Amino acid sequence: MGVRKRAALRGQWYPESMESCLKEVEGYQKEGWMHRAEGEHYRAGIVPHAGWFFSGSIACRVIEILARGTKPDLLVLFGHHLRASDPTSVMTEGTLETPFGDLTVNADFSEAVSKAPFIRQEMGPFMAPENTLELQLPFVRYYFGNIPVCLMGVAPNTHAEATGQFVVNTARDLGLTLKIIGSTDLTHYGPNFGFTPQGKGEAARTWVDESNDREAIDKMIALDAPYFTHEALTRHNACCAGAVTATLSAAQTLGSIQGIEIAHTTSFDKSPSDSFVGYTGVVF
Repeated sequence: MGVRKRAALRGQWYPESMESCLKEVEGYQKEGWMHRAEGEHYRAGIVPHAGWFFSGSIACRVIEILARGTKPDLLVLFGHHLRASDPTSVMTEGTLETPFGDLTVNADFSEAVSKAPFIRQEMGPFMAPENTLELQLPFVRYYFGNIPVCLMGVAPNTHAEATGQFVVNTARDLGLTLKIIGSTDLTHYGPNFGFTPQGKGEAARTWVDESNDREAIDKMIALDAPYFTHEALTRHNACCAGAVTATLSAAQTLGSIQGIEIAHTTSFDKSPSDSFVGYTGVVF
């Protein structure tokens, strides 16, 4: 338990101080444009991971919805920008710095998860500055308190579905209740990302909004896990497709049959440019 992951993006991608983060969260809670999804039965969610200026309100809303009702024993977060050839890995010990206080990795659970032949114990990828998971941790600490967590980087390959199933079944074997957060942004469009199949301008934005992002969101809602380790990789509409696949697979294993869209937007709405990124929030 001696390893402590510093909040390397604090003061850059999200505010430095607890007071400033609290002000942001309180502001997000008042925003009326996102769906609130009534009830306390949600077990999993998809969140975006751009800087809070662009997508923090969506991630905050999803995590607030997941925090309703009885607090689970454990929260598992899937993320990381990985290729299909990369390994899926788990952080097996340590504490995680957030402006609201530290979180602690559930070492026993994470160790048990690493027993799967397709999951590695690795600390390095989790100790380096990495936005997909770090940007969620302040919201987790604020809404769930000092809940034990498990951090995983999931590669977009044939093991991603099995990872989601294995995580849920491992929790059941250990007598633990859990909830799942999967982190991804949607289409990265424009010359900055080397992806311009519809050129520039309004036609490109409409295609991203109504076709490419929309397809990914609809597949999330339908719990179509295989889509994200196949078609999504060529459509470029999920930058952490493995994390999505594992989340959808875990949600199905937990009994979910359909997702609910909370929001969809793009960075163009905050900062107009020929290069922009899509964001969504979905709960299950």
